[in-house]
Order: sequence, then C-alpha cells, then structure tokens
Amino acid sequence: MIETERLVLRRFEGRDFEGLARFYADDQVMRHMLPGRGLPRAQAQERAKSNIHNFNDHWDRRGYGVWALLDRASGRLIGQCGLRWVPEAEQTELLYLLAKTAWGRGLASEAGRAALQFGFDRAGLDTLIALTAPENRGSQRVLTKLGFAYTGDGPIWEKTVSWFNLPRESWNTLQTESVPSDIPA
Repeated sequence: MIETERLVLRRFEGRDFEGLARFYADDQVMRHMLPGRGLPRAQAQERAKSNIHNFNDHWDRRGYGVWALLDRASGRLIGQCGLRWVPEAEQTELLYLLAKTAWGRGLASEAGRAALQFGFDRAGLDTLIALTAPENRGSQRVLTKLGFAYTGDGPIWEKTVSWFNLPRESWNTLQTESVPSDIPA
C-alpha cells in the first residue's frame, strides 16, 4: 500500500468489484479504451471480476501490478493505476483509469508518480512504457509531466497507439532536478 497527499494505492479487493464495473460501463471514462465506449453492464461486471483477479495474480507473479486508487479523505474507489507487463511489447506499462469525478485535479499525475517511484525503486525496473490512443491528449499531457518521452505511433492489440518511454536514468535525473537547490544533499 502507498499513500500520497490525496490518494491511497492498494491491491484490489473483492469489495471493489461494483465500483470498477461502474467505471468500465461509463462511456466517457472508456472513450479512449477498447472498445471506445462503456461496456454493457454485464460485460463491465465480467471485466471488473476478471481484471481484479488478473491484477492480483500479476502482483503475486511479478511483485508489482495495478492498484485500486482510493480518495484518501473519503476512502472511495476512484480508479486504477499501476504497472503491468505487456507481453506483446515485452515491456512494463504504466496505466491508469480514473472516474470522471477525479479528472482535472492532478490525481493521475499524483498516482503515476507513486507508481513510477515504486517501479524504479522497489521493483527494480529499468524502463517503463505508456500507451495511449493518439487522440487522448489529456493522458499524453500527464505522461509528459511524469517525464515520459513520445517515441511514435505504432501497432499493438490490432490498433495504432501512441508510444511513450521513460528509462530509469531519465526518472532519476528528474527526481534530482526537482530537489530545491538551497537544500543540502
């Protein structure tokens, strides 16, 4: 479990199922995800059950994974964020999905920073990727703020996506540069 200023990131639990299904059924939340719109209720529930199982299995197998993203003040589930091995790319991806009520408040960046810190410092990853729909400018802005570099558009999962890359060295440089110069090292 990780706590940030406004968030709690923890492994998914069975009680998160209904909240996650609501996100997957929302047309606006899912507009940049496959299939480009919210899923029908039964399919959203099935995806939530499957993803909770897969997210936790990924944690058990790899030592990192996708967290349930909770509002720290209320304890409410507001999304998902974390790291996932993508076999088709042979790399680990930063991913996130937030409820509409969480948009525009910097929470994706806050959660992403926590996930990156975990990935590089605790999981020992050397490079992370991120994938977005080419038209998803909001997510691309978040990735740029986090230090990712755009590397081009290319195919995966039978569609074209925008690829972003963040090596550990770049992350470490960004962390060093963010320390105020008047504070002794």
